[in-house]
Amino acid sequence: MTEKNKEEYYFLTEKLEEIEWALDGKCNDIDCNKYMYKDLLKKRYRSTLEHNLSCVEHLKRDKTVVMRLLSQKRFRKYRYSKCAVCKKELDKLSDTSKIIGFTRKSEGDNKYYDWKSVRTHKHCAPKFKIPEGWKKSGSKN
Repeated sequence: MTEKNKEEYYFLTEKLEEIEWALDGKCNDIDCNKYMYKDLLKKRYRSTLEHNLSCVEHLKRDKTVVMRLLSQKRFRKYRYSKCAVCKKELDKLSDTSKIIGFTRKSEGDNKYYDWKSVRTHKHCAPKFKIPEGWKKSGSKN
C-alpha cells in the first residue's frame, strides 16, 4: 500500500510542477489561447489575443485541488522532512525550502564526482556548514 501511495505522491507532485510551470507563462494546455490561435499570434494580431486568457482560472483551481490532495495524511511522510540545520519540520513543496548540494571527486576514480544534498529552510541555509573535503555545487573552487 505504501508503494502505491508513493507513486501517487510523485504523480501529483509532477502535476503540481506542470501547473506552476504553466502559471509562469509556459502553458501547454490545448485550450489555452496561445495554442488555439497560434497562427494568428504569429501574424499581426498579437496585441488582441493574450496568452492565458482562457486557462489561468482553470490552472489556479487545479493547483488548489492538487495541494489539497497532497495535504492528506497518507502523503505526510513524503511531503515533510526535518531541516538539516534547525531540525524543525520542513515542507518540501513550500517556497521556504531550499536544497543545498555539494560535490567532491570520487575516491575510487578521479574522473567522477560524488554528489550529496540536504534540504533546509531558506533562512537556515547560510548557517549550514559544508562537510570538510566537499565543495558547494556550482562553485569553481
